[in-house]
Amino acid sequence: MKTASDHFSTAEEGSVVADLLRGILLFIWRIVRVPILIVLAFLEPFVRLLLIGIAISSLLTGLVYKGSSVAPPIPFWVMVCVSLGCVLLVPAYHSILRLLSR
Repeated sequence: MKTASDHFSTAEEGSVVADLLRGILLFIWRIVRVPILIVLAFLEPFVRLLLIGIAISSLLTGLVYKGSSVAPPIPFWVMVCVSLGCVLLVPAYHSILRLLSR
């Protein structure tokens, strides 16, 4: 039969194991987070330029096809949505950088 002191000692051991596991996971997160942050921060100007370039070129291509008599290979609204998606990916990339820099 377990006594009250046995119950408390088991709870403390579980708490110690949980704290140790939490500490190990936090340590691993900090070790993994820093190299990923460095690589993403280094690539940020290139990614931003690429996404904005794709957005502008797809929008201009859609407008050119819309104004010409040639049938576009991709519908106009698809090109506008791709352009909008690329523009929205830039703040998403910045939010990932902010998340990793905490």
